[in-house]
Amino acid sequence: MRVVIALGGNALLPKQAKGTAEEQLEAAKNAIIRIEGVLKSSQVVLTHGNGPQVGNLLLQQQGTSEVPEMPLDVLGAMTQGEIGYFIASAVSLTGLHSATLLTRVVVNPEDPAFRNPTKPIGPFYEKPVREGMKMDAGRGYRLVVASPEPLKIREHDAISALLEKGFVVIAVGGGGIPIKGSGEGMEAVIDKDRATSLLAGQINADLLVFVTSVDSVYLNFGKPNQSRISKTSVKMAKKYMEEGHFAEGSMQPKVQAAISFLEQGGKKATICSMENINDAINEKAGTIISNV
Repeated sequence: MRVVIALGGNALLPKQAKGTAEEQLEAAKNAIIRIEGVLKSSQVVLTHGNGPQVGNLLLQQQGTSEVPEMPLDVLGAMTQGEIGYFIASAVSLTGLHSATLLTRVVVNPEDPAFRNPTKPIGPFYEKPVREGMKMDAGRGYRLVVASPEPLKIREHDAISALLEKGFVVIAVGGGGIPIKGSGEGMEAVIDKDRATSLLAGQINADLLVFVTSVDSVYLNFGKPNQSRISKTSVKMAKKYMEEGHFAEGSMQPKVQAAISFLEQGGKKATICSMENINDAINEKAGTIISNV
């Protein structure tokens, strides 16, 4: 079985953590221990977020004028290497071989997102410290960048080749590095759930797993009448979205990405937490979305 697992931010850097190398490595070890079984029984690609790490790099850039600032695509590449290293180190403890692949994602330079940047990233500031910063919900100024639609995972064939050779592949970190079709980097960030879904479709994965901070998808989440969705179809998932059950900044992107994967020909998508991931893969926990 070919599986793509998207590790959420909390799985690799808990909110209370400062982000030290030791903390990130320990979090990676804890995550890999939980999924060791599927890593050994299936062909697995691990994707991950990079929001806190990119934020830290932005802070470092603002802290000195001694070195030149790097553009956002380069910061994305730097964090792919950083986080990939921690995950690869953790995978090594299982006796398996892994490969961390610098992953680029083709976007359309004419995507409307470039004309209307809406994605806030990085730390908060009391006042703007660079061009492109806006007030974020009264909490402070943040850098706001474009978040274009991913069109193609440039390294998808290399990922498939590594899987066939028995490697656990760590790829599409932070949603991938946005590039033009010519290969030139773009100042943007790509939604990691959409990019992961696209990759899963391109490599013909059997299962797509989104690991998040809650154990399942819920209707009326946080209300007295909330109810867990154990299994649902693409048709019903779309209906639930239209009814406004899923928050835009949290669960909705994952449900949308799951639907996109299934509409590309995928068989099954699962949304779960790190704590119940093994049961979710075996359809005993989490939320299962399929075409039937």
